[in-house]
Amino acid sequence: MKKSFPVKPDHPVIDAHMHPYLAHDRNFAFHVPETFEEFFSVQQSAGITFSCGSFNIPGAGKDPEKLLLCNQKVLDVQEKYPAHFYPGCNVSPLLPKESCAEMEKFHTRGFRWIGELAAYIMGYEKYSLPGMKAILDLAADLDMPVTLHPSTLDDLDQLLKDFPKTKIVIAHPESAGGISAMYQLAAKHENMFLDLSGSGLFRMGMLRCGMDVMGSERILFGTDYPICNPAMNVAGVLFEDLSEVERQNILYRNFLKLTTAVL
Repeated sequence: MKKSFPVKPDHPVIDAHMHPYLAHDRNFAFHVPETFEEFFSVQQSAGITFSCGSFNIPGAGKDPEKLLLCNQKVLDVQEKYPAHFYPGCNVSPLLPKESCAEMEKFHTRGFRWIGELAAYIMGYEKYSLPGMKAILDLAADLDMPVTLHPSTLDDLDQLLKDFPKTKIVIAHPESAGGISAMYQLAAKHENMFLDLSGSGLFRMGMLRCGMDVMGSERILFGTDYPICNPAMNVAGVLFEDLSEVERQNILYRNFLKLTTAVL
């Protein structure tokens, strides 16, 4: 089927998974923006109008001061760029008391998003640890979705099973086999959502398959910028064989339903 391929959509695009890293924060191999003006300009050039993300500092999952610094960084960005950015709260199962206090702080300030949590950066090995119970129970009570960098399928399956009232968003669908396993996991657990950040659309038809398995209301658009090229995932969604309702659900409506964000 011949498709019309718009360069940019004619409606909002919300990137539910990025990280507000600048060049002095991360030593990536390639491009990293020097300023937030440059950061948000790149996103806008790709068609992205608003974004959400967390800050991860190596070892912060074991260090209360570093954990609080992660969260203060995103609150500072939001305060300076409220029209562009919605902050994600960082937590750690190794620091449940401090994490719950941070969640309450974000909730009081009107923000309803946790993560992306990245265990491998923050200093713990999996998510289904005893300290996560207080965090995910509170997340359910506060209606704050939790985004996770994927661990093992067994670990994620256990977490989704143990906390059915908590909305858990799994990031980074990668290979054809990886995304198929994630779709199967989502079919088992109604509390599981998926974000498309990273290389989640590099196989043709991957997204259409996800629509058929889990519908369009549990899939969120994400890029993982500045690690990944944001325009690639925008183009990937636009080129897939989706209805207009499905496309808009993924690109902005689902995030708005899950949060207090207002465009």
